[in-house]
Amino acid sequence: MHVYIGGAHNGKRDYVKKMLAEQGKENVQWIEGNRLGDSPLVSTEAIQTTVIAGVEKWLAETNLSEQAAIDYVMNCIVKGRHTVFILTDIGRGIVPMDADQRKLRDACGRLYHRLMAEADEVTRIWYGLAKTLKKRGEQQ
Repeated sequence: MHVYIGGAHNGKRDYVKKMLAEQGKENVQWIEGNRLGDSPLVSTEAIQTTVIAGVEKWLAETNLSEQAAIDYVMNCIVKGRHTVFILTDIGRGIVPMDADQRKLRDACGRLYHRLMAEADEVTRIWYGLAKTLKKRGEQQ
């Protein structure tokens, strides 16, 4: 699994699309976070990669408890298939005034922590520039 994280509108999706094209990955299933609960993962061998983006939008709208939502997202990682998460960093040390926004920021933080712990690779995209933060088997 590969996680890409960065601020809003920092070029994460464009970077991933270009990277997948360069790797010759043609059969890619894209799931936008606000459709995560509505878009079943296609279980076909033709799909090489599943890209899940905008999880924070789904997390803001779901009626699931925080733990159930985290479990749901973690179950989207299909064993034997390359899974890519594109995450928007909504924290950056700023504590929102609104209680619901604080709750969302904290839930995203816990979910992102789980995803990054499981990831083989983590890349931060900042204004289109990529920096590898984690690569399994390499010391950072």
